[in-house]
Amino acid sequence: LAVWLVNKSGGLIYHRALREDAPTLDANACLRLASVWHSLHAISRKVAPVTGCAGIESLECDTFDLYCFQAETGMKIFVTMTKGSADASGTLRRTHRAYCDYALKNPFYEVEMPVRCELFDVAIADIARSVNERG
Repeated sequence: LAVWLVNKSGGLIYHRALREDAPTLDANACLRLASVWHSLHAISRKVAPVTGCAGIESLECDTFDLYCFQAETGMKIFVTMTKGSADASGTLRRTHRAYCDYALKNPFYEVEMPVRCELFDVAIADIARSVNERG
């Protein structure tokens, strides 16, 4: 499981890979991937053949799946999970709730800036642990 938070401008504000066997990415690669995902999500909303499209919500690959949730504020949360992982929408909801509880309610956090909050890290680790236990 890897968790990415992208602000409404397309900037990466949080990234954690929560598996020991996850590939390591340098900071620039993480920033590029977040920017690409933000751009693809925005483009998909514009070119959709139907009105009211919310953008790309999932991307299925051979070895992993990527799921995305866009909050009302424009911030995007996306998670990469191993094939066959259960409850992606629940994982996204719990991640958003943790962001609201531990980042937004932190008086020292500035919206749209990188999230640096130990309680948020702990909450994300708990979410990852529950996802990994369910398989």
